[in-house]
Amino acid sequence: MVFSLGILSAFPAHAKQEDAPTDQMAKVAVRGSADSERRNEATTRIVVDRDDLDKYGDRSILDVLKRQPGVTVANNDIRMRGLGGGYTQVLVNGDRPPAGFSLDTLAPESIARIEIMRAATAELSTQGIAGTINIILKRSASRATREIIAGVGGAASARYPALTVNASDRLEKYAYTVGATLNHSDNGQGMHERVQERRFDESPDHLRATDSRNANRFTSLNANSRLQWESGEGDKFAWQTFVNAARSAGTSEQATVVESGPRYPYPLLLLDYDGKNENIRSDLSWARNLGEEGKLDTRLGLYRSGSDRGMSRLGLDGASSAALDRRYETGVDDKGGSWTGKVSAAWATRHAIAVGWDAGYSDYRENEVQREAVASTGSAPINFNNTYRARITRLALYVQDEWDIAPGWSIYLGMRWEGLETRTGGDAEGFKRRSSVLSPLIQTLWKIPGSKNDQIRLAVTRTYKAPELRQLIPRHFYTSYNFAVSPDQSGNPQLEPELATGIDAAFEHYWTNNAMASVSVGERKVDGLIRNAIRYDGERWLAYPVNSGKATVRSLELETKFPITALLSAAPAIQLRANLARNWSQVDAVPGPDNRLDRQPEWSANLGADYKRGNMTVGASLSMVAGGWTRL
Repeated sequence: MVFSLGILSAFPAHAKQEDAPTDQMAKVAVRGSADSERRNEATTRIVVDRDDLDKYGDRSILDVLKRQPGVTVANNDIRMRGLGGGYTQVLVNGDRPPAGFSLDTLAPESIARIEIMRAATAELSTQGIAGTINIILKRSASRATREIIAGVGGAASARYPALTVNASDRLEKYAYTVGATLNHSDNGQGMHERVQERRFDESPDHLRATDSRNANRFTSLNANSRLQWESGEGDKFAWQTFVNAARSAGTSEQATVVESGPRYPYPLLLLDYDGKNENIRSDLSWARNLGEEGKLDTRLGLYRSGSDRGMSRLGLDGASSAALDRRYETGVDDKGGSWTGKVSAAWATRHAIAVGWDAGYSDYRENEVQREAVASTGSAPINFNNTYRARITRLALYVQDEWDIAPGWSIYLGMRWEGLETRTGGDAEGFKRRSSVLSPLIQTLWKIPGSKNDQIRLAVTRTYKAPELRQLIPRHFYTSYNFAVSPDQSGNPQLEPELATGIDAAFEHYWTNNAMASVSVGERKVDGLIRNAIRYDGERWLAYPVNSGKATVRSLELETKFPITALLSAAPAIQLRANLARNWSQVDAVPGPDNRLDRQPEWSANLGADYKRGNMTVGASLSMVAGGWTRL
């Protein structure tokens, strides 16, 4: 059970409305709702706007995303179609977050909206086989506000206090927004694990059980500022900076009992870890009108992030003497920049064409140190001090056209080319790898003739998944107890991107304001699948990624939301919402059953209800995710 409580205090910049001059005409801002955007756009995009973000007093963006259709969160890993591990692309302001950035440190109060896209578009990177989630940070407000938000959440063994301050104002040609959020969490949890190792010969099974007790502390601070101004010639400039810092620490105590098989070397394994990371990104953007129908938007951004993490492992044998005493530390420095731009114009009647570019460079450095006072399982101590470096250069060019073919029928056409060059190196020999992907994209929306409420969507896409940086760097991570199902880990600089061809279809029905129901299906055919190969080198088991075969992913999603008054006019003002997702996948190189991709959950569901009376809103939400066996 989880509870949360928030207190909001807002201080307007002007106490009395009548203080404003009365001889000026009032300005009225017209803003389309998120539901109307979703209903009328040719692309499959779900928008979570500020109204949805404000409802529940969520302590992190992960809590917000858990309620969205087709989205699940597992161990801070955001997933669409049940797929994480890089298959779901997560962006902040259209850019990939730097290394070490953790989304659970991003406060909902700093976010303007979240865009969830089941099918790829050319403007954003096509590195999202499962889909893309784009988090848009707050921009300059249209009015003066001052806010202080205090909240506390918790569960049986967890506490989550938080404090947020925000301020914004708009002058004649200038506007600004500044804000900061401080989050802290203190939680503990237990886990029971049974590991059974079956051998193909007739030797007895190996079976052991481990009980763990973990305690974790986490503190984060994120701040966001944006300054916007307009020139006399109509040019618009904006400078936005985002800063994030976090500290974490924790302990774990693992007690293992062997039920059958050889003796386990660490009946008691004590672990403690500590970490810190800092991220800063600053963007300067410029928008200029090009005649009556054209516009130029460009943005130059720089970022830098750093993190330091350490882990100590002390293994005790049955006599309470040390059988393992290891300290592992790693430090990461990541810096780089990006330059994006888009030129849009009305190409012809009922066409909106845009061409753009996206270029970037990053320089990643990592140093890892391991020291053993007592070596594991009686082997020689494993001590090292390694340095790795990766330099990534990327360039993307794209064109897209949104075409209203006829009343009730619109189509989106896009083409994106992305090129990537990765250079990895360090103490050992360096590697250089180039790859490129051409992605044709098509999406269409057809409103069924004779019906004002029903419409059909269809999308065909070409997407890819680039190898993660940790998969490319040839580092060697040593496990505490090395065996077939707990091997050491290493990278592979020769990896190629995974390529996927996808098709999505949906039927949507809208019958009143804020009332809709939809059913959508999708399939992805993945080539060049990256999966772990495992080998024994005579001394230790080692897992390393390779391109191996194909995989198929299928999904079914059902969603509805509506006020009870749409069914019963005399009912209370309660808004109901529900969604259900069923996922399937199959890896060809792994025999079935349960040969699913990336530990994909079989299904997920969300149920919720909201009641509003006057200025008070009360709501409840239930999220469920079904696990299951996965054969690796």
